[in-house]
Amino acid sequence: MAPKASAEKKTQKQKPQNANQNQPQKKEVQGKSKKKQSSKASSKSSSSVTSVLCSFLLATFLLFGVTGALIGYDTYRAGGKFEASFTGQTLKQAGLLPAVQDAWTCTMKYSARGYKWAEANVPVYYQATSKALGPYVEFSIDFGKVLWNGTKKGFANAKVLAQQKLPVVADFIEQYAPGLPKKIGDASCTLCDTVCTFVSNAYKHTFEFFKTQVFVGKLSMESLGKAFNSTQQAAAQYYSWFNDQVDFYAKLK
Repeated sequence: MAPKASAEKKTQKQKPQNANQNQPQKKEVQGKSKKKQSSKASSKSSSSVTSVLCSFLLATFLLFGVTGALIGYDTYRAGGKFEASFTGQTLKQAGLLPAVQDAWTCTMKYSARGYKWAEANVPVYYQATSKALGPYVEFSIDFGKVLWNGTKKGFANAKVLAQQKLPVVADFIEQYAPGLPKKIGDASCTLCDTVCTFVSNAYKHTFEFFKTQVFVGKLSMESLGKAFNSTQQAAAQYYSWFNDQVDFYAKLK
């Protein structure tokens, strides 16, 4: 009886020790779980903040774009004069027209200076960036070529394998279904010829339709060429006018 009592006492002493040893492990696990939860919450909050900022910026750009388009259309209806437009008259009656004109002049002035700076410095930064990123671009191009060559080799090997194995498969099928490989080959050739004929006929009919029904009158080749030439002239005139405006506003003080 004495040895049994001593053994029970030893087991009772070991149980609290094991419990005390397991407590730090439980605390570590709880701490790790709390850290994971906090990291997930922070990542969710950061993603929500970025999405809100992106939506706000997009809405701001859309608002300014729509407002500018409406004001531009209003000015165009007034003969190109902002003071004679409905917006200009409203601002004039409210006494805000001089302040708006000053703000517009200031905005155009700094925008023109920024455009001049970009026109002079962007090519320099572009060259520096291209020099710095040139090796990486060349590496990506070479890597793409290697991948393309590997893909072509893979297709070539697959083609050779198919050419080697197809006769074996055809002979195997011929043993159990005489004449079936020939029928499959004839059907494939007939289908290919039918598809090629359909594509060529569709191309001919489409070309004739556009030639006789669409590209006539205002949409004829001559009219489209004249419209393209007039568009080029208008673009050149607008570009010269834009440069004149930039030079004018850039010289303001």
